[in-house]
Parts: sequence; structure tokens; C-alpha cells
Amino acid sequence: MIGAEVLVEMLKCYKVESIFGVPGDTSIPLYDALNSASESISHVLARDERSAAFMADTYARLSHKPGICECPSGAGPLYILPGVAEADASSIPLVVFTSDIPLAGEGKKTITELDCQKLFEPVTKWSHLVKDVARLPEIIRRAFRVATTGRPGAVHLALPQEVLTTEFPGESLDIYSEEECTVYPAYRTRGSREKLEQVCALLMQADRPVLIAGGGSNHSQAFQEILELAEILAAPVVTTISGQGIMPDEHELALGVIGDNGYHPHAHRAVEEGDVLLYCGCKLGSVSTIKWSLPSFKAERKIIQIDLDPELLSNNYKNTVSVAGDARLVLRDLVSLLQINAFQAGPSPWVDELNLARSKFWRDSAQSFRAGTIPLKPQQVIYSLNQRLQDPAIVIADAGTPTPYITRFLKLTNPESNFIIPRAYGGLGYAIPALVGAHYACPGANLIGLFGDGSLGMSAGELETLSRLEIPAILIHFNNGCFGWIKALQALHSQEKYFSVDFTPGDPAGVARGFGVQALSITTPEELETGLDQAFAGPGPVFLDLHTESEASEMPPVYSWERAAAKHKKPELHT
Repeated sequence: MIGAEVLVEMLKCYKVESIFGVPGDTSIPLYDALNSASESISHVLARDERSAAFMADTYARLSHKPGICECPSGAGPLYILPGVAEADASSIPLVVFTSDIPLAGEGKKTITELDCQKLFEPVTKWSHLVKDVARLPEIIRRAFRVATTGRPGAVHLALPQEVLTTEFPGESLDIYSEEECTVYPAYRTRGSREKLEQVCALLMQADRPVLIAGGGSNHSQAFQEILELAEILAAPVVTTISGQGIMPDEHELALGVIGDNGYHPHAHRAVEEGDVLLYCGCKLGSVSTIKWSLPSFKAERKIIQIDLDPELLSNNYKNTVSVAGDARLVLRDLVSLLQINAFQAGPSPWVDELNLARSKFWRDSAQSFRAGTIPLKPQQVIYSLNQRLQDPAIVIADAGTPTPYITRFLKLTNPESNFIIPRAYGGLGYAIPALVGAHYACPGANLIGLFGDGSLGMSAGELETLSRLEIPAILIHFNNGCFGWIKALQALHSQEKYFSVDFTPGDPAGVARGFGVQALSITTPEELETGLDQAFAGPGPVFLDLHTESEASEMPPVYSWERAAAKHKKPELHT
């Protein structure tokens, strides 16, 4: 076998079923090997390298296997870099292969020559240039091990032409995988018994315990453990945006999202009034804590943090107890300890008060859901979508216009539903390619993508991919003819002096049809209901171009913006 064939055999050993990428001059040997193995591994052709990384990212989030993507030399690594960075910062395991120029051409100004090892070092856990085909199996094993263990993240391997085309001198016995690293988190770790007993004691003594679930809880698949612990403690559960969906939204203990973007007021109240706060898989970053102002400092408050990355423990707050370990295992051990102590909290009048506040919040919000205005209000769109999410669904959102409305108003009542949103760098262009990765991770799932027109401009080419692959997705496009998030900031902080934020809305539905996607242009509430019914009834993909109100004309639910608007006394910016 040549090196490219060894690579494909190693991917088979790691039970890789899908690889996302774009072809190029330097990837011909790899594509020949993948073509020969097409019965075992599907190569998914993307129209842009960044999209290929986003596809692999979403595939990993849903399958809990490492996502695999590839690209050719030169511009390919430059284009794929944003998606790799997003995955790494979001603790998503990606293994990225860049096929490269021959080593013999190094330093000779060979076309597409680029130091890819150095390029990827700042945005990966490990970036490596493979120089010897004999070491290829060993290096691939290390790549999967690094990507899936500890804090998962992205790994990059640069593959020069000599490595891909030279005959492998080793034996078939050299080609094997580590079973543990075919999924993530691999080699899960538990917290120490001493730390767990300290946490247990604090929780049993608490009058108002609160569980705060971050993205790490979702990555760890700690759904059942969060639910069991919350019910034993009679403790409300709030989430960061990345933790959203950890519990069914209708559960009496599931109070919603905290932080700056799309927050629930009753969830903020729970954190601020809680006497013992248990953060699970949460970085306590700037958004979830509103720049470290939530919770406020109280000497008597106890803070517990569970995270598999010790570097994050007590990084932003002074913890009472820190536990280094996998969220699911640590929570499972805490549930066992509480059961050994025969502990079961009684009814909580405080939780009843919070639920009354929650009920009032939803009653007060109902008027805007049925406003019947033109252009459509984004919250009205989310409300109409909620009415059709009784079955399991995968909802994927982009940064920008949809985000605050989804995090505040989306209701996932089915425990098998998932919500995905990239939160590391806030880049646009994620949702459309992400639907492709979601389809390969969960064939047959109900897929819904929500994105603004700024995002569409960066990923419209992948509409062809959805059409070509006949992926049954519903695409909901918020069309307001601007970079709405930035325009809202200019309304708030630049005295409505708008600059370089508006563009021509055009005919996005026509663009979608041009790529072979069913498409509807929707401007009225009646058309919204009819369009959603048609989209949910059809095989898809279906593109709904919704003409919606800009964030600049009605402020979205962003906590810091509301405070700034109140300070500047701008009554026209209302919630």
C-alpha cells in the first residue's frame, strides 16, 4: 500500500464513516484511495473548505465521534482555518488533513507552498507535518488520541506528496486503532472521593442550590445525571447557550438560559439568589456571567465547579470546591453519594416562586408572539416553529439575528431533540453546512437551520450541496437586508449613524431555487404558517425566506444592551 491507502485503512480502523472536504491538485492520491473505499467511507463534497470543517464539527457534536475533514494545499488551509478554530475553541474533536506539496519542493517557491504546521498551531491541540510514511499509522493514532482525550479539540496533520504516494514499508500489524479513541470524551476521568464528599456535603446543606449546565454537560452526554441530581436536590437547572437543551424545557426545574444573550429573567434570579451554585462543564466566560457580574459577590455564597480541564477551575471565580473530571461521571458519583446518604430534598417554595415568575414571563411574551405585524418579528417566527417541534428535532442556529430570540424563546420539549450553535468566535456561515454534517451523523432526523442574510452570503454555495445530496432540511432565513447585530449596536452606541451595515436583500428564494432547492418567500403571518406547514410536510430541502424586522428597530433580548439603552434613555429601543 501507498501512504494514502494506509491513511484510509487507518480511518476504517477508527470506524470513520464520513469525511468532509474539497478536492485539489495535491489530494488526487487521497481521493483515489477514498474512491476505492467508498463502500466503507462516504466522502462528502463541500463547496467551500470552511463549510467542510463546519460539517465535520456538527457531525462530531451529534455522533460523539471525531469529525474528519480534508483540503488541498495553498488556499485550502487558509479557507478551512476558521472552522477548525471554532471546533477547537468549542472543545469539539476534529482531525484535519491537509494534502501538501512535495517535501522536495520546500523552500523553492513551489506554487501553493505554505507552512501549514505553523499555520494551524494556534488553533489546534496539535499540528504536525508528517515526513515519513513509515510513521503514518503511529501519528494517526496520536492524532485521534489527542483530539478525543482531556479537553477535546482539533488536530491537524499535513501530508506531503511523498507520504501519500510512497509505498508503506511496514506490516499490516502496524495498522490498528485505539478503541477508546473512536468516540469522545475518551478515557473519561472521575473526581477524587474527597472532593466529591465535600461537594455532597455542601449540596445537602444548601437552602437554594442551583445547577448551571454549560456546553461540557452536553458534550459529556450528562442528560440523565443532570436530571437525577436536580430532582434529588429539588434544584433549578439553568444553562448557558451551549448547554441549552440539557433538559426538556417544560420540566418544572428547567428554568432556561442565563447570560447576556437571550437570557431568561427568572434564570438570572435563580443564580443571583442561589446559596450553592454548581457549575457543570461551564467555563464561566464573559457571556454566561455578563462579564463576571452574574453572580454578584456574596461572601456566604458557595461556588462549585466541575470541569474536565483543570486549567478552567477557579479561573474566573474563587471556587469553594473544584472538581476535575468528566461531567457525566462526576455527576453520576454525586447522585450515588446522595442516595447512599438517603438524601431527598423536600418541596421548595423558592422553586415555586421561580416558576411563578417563569409563567408570568411567558404570559407577558405571548402578545409579541401573535403580533401579526409586517415585517415579521423574529420572536413570532420562533413561536410558530415551537408549535411544530413535538417530534425529535435537531435545531441549528447561526450567530447574528436568530441567536437571542432562539435562546430566549425556543422550546425543545422532546428529550431526544438537540440544539446546536457555535459559540466560540461567533462567525457567520455555520448553519447551512452544519445541516449536512447533522444529516450524516443522524440520518432521517428532522433538521432545522436558522440563519440571517449575512450568514447566507457566506455559505449560499452549500445550498447546492443540500440539493445534490437530497438532505431533508428546513432552512429558515431571516431576511432584513443588513448585518442586524452590528446595526443594532450602531443604533445604541453611534446615535443611529449607520455605516456599512446595509445591503440589497435581493431574491434569496430565487437563489435557492437556482440551486435546486424548494423555496418560498414569506412576508405575512399567514404565509409563515402555510410555509412552515409545507416545509414540515415535504421531503426537503425547503428554503423559507422570511422578511423580518431588524434588531435596529426593535431591540433583541440582550441584557447589556437593555442596560445601556436604559442608561442612554432611548425609549425607541424597547424590549
